[in-house]
Amino acid sequence: MASSLWRVLSESYAFLKGVFRYKETLFWVLIFPLLWYGLMVGIWGNPNPPTVEVAVYNGDGAYGNSTLGDALVRAMNESGLFKLRPCSNSSEVLGEVKHGKAGAGLVVPANFTESIFEGAPAVVGLVYEKSRWGDFAASVLQGFLNGFADRLRDRAVNISISYIQAAPGGWGNTSQPQGWGNWSTYAVRWLEFIREPVKVNETVITPPLLATTAGLRAYYALSMIGIEALFIGLFAGAQAVSERKRTGTLAVILSSPMKSWELMAADTISALTAIALTSLAVVAFSLATGARYTASPATIALAVALIVVGTLFTIGLGLLLAPLAKTPEGATVIVNAIAFPAMFVGGIAIPSFMLPAPLRVFADNWPLGLAVETARRVLIGAMGPAQALASVAPAIAATVVVYAAGLLVYKKLLARTIEYY
Repeated sequence: MASSLWRVLSESYAFLKGVFRYKETLFWVLIFPLLWYGLMVGIWGNPNPPTVEVAVYNGDGAYGNSTLGDALVRAMNESGLFKLRPCSNSSEVLGEVKHGKAGAGLVVPANFTESIFEGAPAVVGLVYEKSRWGDFAASVLQGFLNGFADRLRDRAVNISISYIQAAPGGWGNTSQPQGWGNWSTYAVRWLEFIREPVKVNETVITPPLLATTAGLRAYYALSMIGIEALFIGLFAGAQAVSERKRTGTLAVILSSPMKSWELMAADTISALTAIALTSLAVVAFSLATGARYTASPATIALAVALIVVGTLFTIGLGLLLAPLAKTPEGATVIVNAIAFPAMFVGGIAIPSFMLPAPLRVFADNWPLGLAVETARRVLIGAMGPAQALASVAPAIAATVVVYAAGLLVYKKLLARTIEYY
């Protein structure tokens, strides 16, 4: 019995040594669970609702010494519920919501304060997109406006009570507030204001596809393509040298007239070809299961270009990481450690509006996520080419810088490998 126990323990010890010897196994046993836990806590661990981005145009003018429009916007900013995007006019508010830069929009008119002080309902404009996120954003903003109206209602009731109590003869007293006519007119007008201090005129933007089942299926098809671009690009860059060293082909290639940029061009074309095959398969399957796209030659070409931009960025990032990976297994650990978090918090697998505000900043600026989201808007959300190019311009610039820097690192890494051989 003792000898059996010893053999079992010896074999367990040998297994555990293997776990800690190989980086890839160590990643899945220790690092991946911690990454996954941290991601889930970061995304879903906060019981508070996500911050809503609201495009705001405040055109309210002062009435006496008061500007209630400024007070409304200030209260929104201090509530912690909103991230405000100031706009110069109501048309800009509409554009911000339509192009997905804000979850909802608010237009405060020029006579907002005047209407309230004159005892008339103040009318504001609420703009939102008919989608899950748009409905949520509109409900949060509507709830805040209802709270603001409640404060106005309480104030109006207190004013009414103070006038009634100050009148010796009650409603028939002649010392009513100046400019209000007789007491009965004042009472009716003020009670109508109390009933609805703030009226909301809604403008609902309905995208052609995004709010439909067919559009959502197309949305997640593009998400899958983005995930493949993330993993394939990172692996293509990070394993560009170590995999060839493992197979023994690098020495043969280095002894040939082939230049480093030619070798990297071949790897880039291979990665893009893999992405193309994946994309065709995913899109074909999505169409077969009911997805629909706003496809035209121009939108398809633009979406393809956006996916290429995102893939080139991940290849460049992989090349920058390549010196850290001496073996393919080491490259796998590094790629997984970066790709899994980026997949969830980069606006690819999970829409950026569902992320907490700090993570949303990363998702909105991560070049691959920005390229994928713009491709979604082009093929599903009816974003025009001009708006798409303007939206993705930072991602294009970042891709050029990262890919160029990756090529320099790759060239130096090859030169160091030649010295080794």
